[in-house]
Amino acid sequence: MKRFCVFLSLLCYLSTSWACTSFIISGNATPTGRPMMFKHRDTDELNNRINYFEGAIYDFIGLVNASSLDGEVWAGMNEAGLCIMNTASYNLREDTLACQMDREGEMMYHVLSNCASLQDFECWLSKYPKPWGVEANFGLIDAMGGAAYYEINNHNWIKYDVNKEVKGYRVVTNFSFAGRYEDYEGWERYITATAIMEGAFNANHQMSATEALNLFSRQYRHELLNIDFDSVNAPEYTVDQDFIPRRITSAVVVFEGVSTPKEARKTIMWTALGYPACAVAVPLVLDKWHVPHYMLARDEHAQEGDGLHSEMCDLSLQIKDQWVFPLRISNGKRYVNIQHILRGTDIAPSLLNCTQRVEKAIEASFSPLYQQWKNGQMSDEQFLRAYDEIAKEWLQTYRSSFAAYLAEE
Repeated sequence: MKRFCVFLSLLCYLSTSWACTSFIISGNATPTGRPMMFKHRDTDELNNRINYFEGAIYDFIGLVNASSLDGEVWAGMNEAGLCIMNTASYNLREDTLACQMDREGEMMYHVLSNCASLQDFECWLSKYPKPWGVEANFGLIDAMGGAAYYEINNHNWIKYDVNKEVKGYRVVTNFSFAGRYEDYEGWERYITATAIMEGAFNANHQMSATEALNLFSRQYRHELLNIDFDSVNAPEYTVDQDFIPRRITSAVVVFEGVSTPKEARKTIMWTALGYPACAVAVPLVLDKWHVPHYMLARDEHAQEGDGLHSEMCDLSLQIKDQWVFPLRISNGKRYVNIQHILRGTDIAPSLLNCTQRVEKAIEASFSPLYQQWKNGQMSDEQFLRAYDEIAKEWLQTYRSSFAAYLAEE
């Protein structure tokens, strides 16, 4: 109890910053030889969706703000098997130029449209006009086995090759290792994520995409204060500060890469739209006509408003607003209802129970199908036709599992 009181007294005075938590695991450190890349997105743009783009050279799909019409993505993969994400950095800028900043989404859009590999990306950077208008950590994996982080500001970049990491992975939040130490942001989440990753590797845990979400995006753990809430010790409410999942979390993306260019189109982008405790990871493949409709804009012709929203994200945010952050008075938005997430209510199981039930159903239908496709037992056409059939069921499975929480819909 004393430790929890210290937690409250410390956190009530802290402010929220827009941030993200990420990691890359090298294919050298996975049983399949396939790299994995994870982005837990925090932003003030809480309503996200998926969009398909016809690029200059390569077509791609990307995570976008619901209000966005074109020209930026916040994580994505292209038909060459290149995947990219970013986290904001707050300690890397070296100039005071009066240039437009926050152009990371624009940069990633152009990279996916024009690049097939890490080498292409580096060549593209050498030609892209400066100042770049960014201050961020970019993570990339490609179909040649490349896996790296790049710390980039307006004029310079530094590469960290994850394939050369002794531990086989790299964790990144909102500071750059080459930047100013006194401006490290997201350090609390960094030490928590690092501890989670070390624990998984020490236990020889073979991490799937959904397990990554459960380990990182659905744990209410604060390593600095030695707090780790579970269904036994969770209070009804706690302060929403410096956990990996936060009120400003908008989506989680996990990329499962491939090990050879000939399998580039078999890269998978697992995407959970909304708040992770009540959002489920849907496996996406890169094909214009085979992205589940509930992950896209409701109205492909919409220019503004709800027509740009995805149905899946809207459902997750509805549950989040009613059951996870229900307080509307004073500083109520700073308090998260841990009890609903970890224990449930008198009439419903915990939100995590509902989420994991849906994801188990998704994995049970998708994984065997994907393995047949990957092993050459199915043609692309056969796989996509079967994928469409099972993907139709996932939205209804979500609605059924969360029925008690959606009763007021």
